[in-house]
Amino acid sequence: MKRLGLGGLFFVWLYGVPFLLLVGLIRRTSKPYAPTHEAAQAFGAGTDAVLIVALLLNALPIVGLWLAGEADWRRHFRWAVGGMVVVYLMVVLVGRMATGVLIGHTPADDEPAPAVTQCIPRSGGRGCPGG
Repeated sequence: MKRLGLGGLFFVWLYGVPFLLLVGLIRRTSKPYAPTHEAAQAFGAGTDAVLIVALLLNALPIVGLWLAGEADWRRHFRWAVGGMVVVYLMVVLVGRMATGVLIGHTPADDEPAPAVTQCIPRSGGRGCPGG
């Protein structure tokens, strides 16, 4: 049972973290169609959540290193912490190079202003608004 749990933890880290990082970075660099300010904020908050979870899960090698220390296997897993730092630095670098401004910026509402196509004068002799 112990090996099954550690194996599951390993595969979650090995496949889950890069997937979440890629999804977060794609969302970070994309320009979504967000018709309202609230929708754009929700998209940005979702992107932040995906990236934060991925970066937190990227720290699983520290848990693995602690477990390896308990089993006296630490010397075999020291490279994992270095790999975690390299992945973190790569994510920071790609995030800095992203051209899309999404986090901290939301567009104004995209609803067009109503166009007045005809004017019917009111009773009382007043003309149309604006002329």
